[in-house]
Amino acid sequence: MSTSSDIMFHYEPLDPKADSLRVLTLLPRSKGSVACTLENRTFRSKPQFEALSYTWGTKPESTHITINGELFPVRENLYNALQSLQTGKPRALWVDAVCINQKDMAERNAQVSLMAFIYTRAQRVLAWLGPWAEKVQNDYFSDENWYVFSHNSYWRRLWIIQELVLAPEVRFYLGRYEFGWDMVTSTQNPEWRALEGRSEAIHRFREKRYTSAQRLENLIEVFRKAECTEKRDKIYGLLGMVLDGSDSAIKVDYGIGFAQLYAQVIAFHQTSDAPRDSPFPNDVDRAAKLIRFSQLLQNVFEGEVAKEVKSSLDVTWSGLFYTARAYIAGEILKIGPTPSEVASSIRADKSWRLSFSRVFKELDEQQKARSDYEAFSKKMLDWSESYLAGIKKLDSHSSYGFQFVDPGPSPFDEQENKEAEDKPAHSEARLVLGDGGIVGVVPGDAQEGDYICTFLGCNVAVVVRKLETAADRFLVLGLARIQQEQSEWQTEEDDDIEWQTEEDDDIETAIAYDMKGLKIKKGSSSPFLSDAGINLRLDLTSLQKLTSNS
Repeated sequence: MSTSSDIMFHYEPLDPKADSLRVLTLLPRSKGSVACTLENRTFRSKPQFEALSYTWGTKPESTHITINGELFPVRENLYNALQSLQTGKPRALWVDAVCINQKDMAERNAQVSLMAFIYTRAQRVLAWLGPWAEKVQNDYFSDENWYVFSHNSYWRRLWIIQELVLAPEVRFYLGRYEFGWDMVTSTQNPEWRALEGRSEAIHRFREKRYTSAQRLENLIEVFRKAECTEKRDKIYGLLGMVLDGSDSAIKVDYGIGFAQLYAQVIAFHQTSDAPRDSPFPNDVDRAAKLIRFSQLLQNVFEGEVAKEVKSSLDVTWSGLFYTARAYIAGEILKIGPTPSEVASSIRADKSWRLSFSRVFKELDEQQKARSDYEAFSKKMLDWSESYLAGIKKLDSHSSYGFQFVDPGPSPFDEQENKEAEDKPAHSEARLVLGDGGIVGVVPGDAQEGDYICTFLGCNVAVVVRKLETAADRFLVLGLARIQQEQSEWQTEEDDDIEWQTEEDDDIETAIAYDMKGLKIKKGSSSPFLSDAGINLRLDLTSLQKLTSNS
């Protein structure tokens, strides 16, 4: 006996020479079955249809509908939605699981690229949230029904963001109940509070869908915790709302690796214009945000980029360079033991703590260092061996730092490069103390007199070394981990926030917050011209390593 997954449906190919789609016509109810027709249409023919927004669910196809007389396997949630939407007359719909041939990669790529246009052109979007609470189906305003509505897995899905933001009109369906946004936003039911933040985020972007708020960096930041099965959709599912770059800059392609997609998105970010209200030129604005954006991007890909880079799966990034703006946090004053040594030896730990009073002459610096070390040492206990292994020399001789004038190609001559390559690297990271009470861990190759640099709006730090042979030039040594103050934009509770809801919870605010306290160049009001500033010219491999969490 064949199962639903064994059923093979025959699709008529879409016209490759015209923007087109398939329209599913849901036929009137007939003896409890769900019957439809499927027709290819070009956008030129101005098809009239409603677009369905729903969750696919994790279970495989368990039932089927009939399309053009053929059986078509569907998942239970879609079957319930279609059955509920049936009326006494035909109803034209666009449903992604049906109208796109999911087994044809080329078609899938092309149709996903058109999804923003499809949802914009739909007469309305029908948001299906599943059946109502059966026991109270006659009491629409019951707490149980509001609970089903507000705690529905639908609201955690990434794709609904684009679908609801771009929709000309949205109608929600809970069982056979139908209602609009006004009913959702005006309710006083306490169960609504569980959903209020997500609704506000979507509503805010609906209001600003044609403004500079629709920047890719902001969209990724705000909706970074929305869920999707395919991790590439963390980008592809937001592209339809993006207004800060060329439509062709990022092509939807489910066949490429995460490393290649990462490179495409970084390139997009670095060629898009700064926000209109930014007081800084495009290149300065991009340099300030690069490290934070790269870190954010790797977080939403959940380590997939680092996995591909480590296994060398077709990663070709040669010739790709970007500039990041860093700020000197302090000079390294003392190199200490390894984290494993202080963790395993009471004597080593005590000796390291006693060194604080010898390194820091000011009492406030001593107190800060001791307080920070208490917090930092607790974090170190949770670090894995692979995490510690990431705190090492970059082994990149094409990345470099400069303060005022970009020297162009790497300022290191062939002899310096050869000496650097021949010099054995210390594999284990070591504890460090720095100016102003800095406490942290640096690559084993770091030396006293090197500098620790930080970046605006994120917790990444690097070690750089001023070159004696080249004035105003720095070697980018590697990643550092230092104890940093909790910023207003980054709290422990942030991990519990599914979507950011405040207008200023974005990269702009994180950057602005970290501008506080920077040493400003005399006669200038711009933190970007701080005396402590260094421009880091990074190859893409170095950028990825510095912002990877694995």
